[in-house]
Amino acid sequence: MSLIVILLAAGFFVILFSQFGHRLPARNSLIWWLVALFLLTAAIEPNLFRPIIRVLGIELVSNFVLGGMMMFLFFQMVEQQAENRRFSRQIVELTTSFAARFFPEEQARRLAEGGRKVLIILPCYNEAGALPEVLSRLKALEALSTGPERFAFCVIDDGSADDTPRLLASLAASGHVTHSANVGVAGALLTGFKIARGVGADYVVQCDSDGQHPIEEIPRLVAIAAQRGADLLIGSRFASPEPAATAVADPLRSTTRLRRAGGVLVTFVLGLFGRAARVSDPTSGFRVYSRQAVQALLRSMPDEYPEPESIALLALRGLRIDELLVEMTPRTQGVSSLGGLKGLRFMVKVTTALLGLRVRSLVGG
Repeated sequence: MSLIVILLAAGFFVILFSQFGHRLPARNSLIWWLVALFLLTAAIEPNLFRPIIRVLGIELVSNFVLGGMMMFLFFQMVEQQAENRRFSRQIVELTTSFAARFFPEEQARRLAEGGRKVLIILPCYNEAGALPEVLSRLKALEALSTGPERFAFCVIDDGSADDTPRLLASLAASGHVTHSANVGVAGALLTGFKIARGVGADYVVQCDSDGQHPIEEIPRLVAIAAQRGADLLIGSRFASPEPAATAVADPLRSTTRLRRAGGVLVTFVLGLFGRAARVSDPTSGFRVYSRQAVQALLRSMPDEYPEPESIALLALRGLRIDELLVEMTPRTQGVSSLGGLKGLRFMVKVTTALLGLRVRSLVGG
């Protein structure tokens, strides 16, 4: 095959992959990488497939006809994926807007009483085992917020199928909203950000509902975010300790080595967005957002697990990103949503979406 055809094919795939996380859903990027590898190999070195073809008893037809049919099907797949992406976003927008309207007035009034308004949002899916303790710690934090900062929390039940709805109704009747369908972590954050916009929150704290994050550290994180002027402050297991502070004994005890390796890869890719984006714990879901960061992400919330991509988006907008060492505890209840093959799929998805975002930012798309 001629060099010009190879370059055209490579250029096509570069353009295609630049759309992941934008017009195409990055969640399917692993399959697309495999399909692209297959098509490029078939076009450049078709003889590699002769042993398989003989076993299957297939007779080769004209490469031109075969290539044309394959490209037709490929474009049809791209078009269908783009349409599915648009439809999925409409569902998320509808679900989150509806849920945000039901944020309890009691919590809204609580925020209105203080000076600096801080809303704590907790995406929640099937966390019935951990919720009682988490809610107890949140209520204790609320009771202590009598100074210049006023804290309120909202657990966002993302269509849980276990005992979560009943527990929230009985233990946090005025501190939760519910999604009618499961739309993922990004959808839950979008609901929280819409609530924060409605109540005029100065800061939003994202916290997991599985009990791993130190809820008692939230006031310190918010105070340091305000002191440093950070638009995004990430609670990191791997950041350098502050002067006169003690290091975390074993930062890996709240994660796995495989996920840590994936986090290192994501950090490397985030370096394409500038030094500020190269944080030590890019997948951490314990973070503080300023009002400016919330507004930026409301306009362009990533899909599925949005933590690494949100760092890149905020870095592109020139917002300040910082991190602070915190100690997290291992999960004791429930099951992680990123175990096994899902963890690999997540890393491929995030890496592809980040590379696509970088290409679009460079070409102005």
